[in-house]
Amino acid sequence: MGLFGDAKPKRVVIKEYGRDSFLGLINPIMTFLILGGRGANYRSNYQDRLLQKMQDDAAEMAGHGYRIVSSREYERPALGISYFKVTYELVEPPK
Repeated sequence: MGLFGDAKPKRVVIKEYGRDSFLGLINPIMTFLILGGRGANYRSNYQDRLLQKMQDDAAEMAGHGYRIVSSREYERPALGISYFKVTYELVEPPK
């Protein structure tokens, strides 16, 4: 319910996942000190958790009447940056 009655749901919702991978650019020395030699293993586990979160969100959004219309991965492997942008579109309003 909105502030002044029923609020209409947004027609298009864009969710981004993994934007926190940019933090490694801000302070690469701290990132190296925190992760140390576990960097590759940490990234693999992080990607697994990220994909699980995306699947969970897709199921939840489907329950609200949305479907995925596009999904794109943005990646800079040399910098260790990878994030996803998923666009949902409302196909049937929630009941």
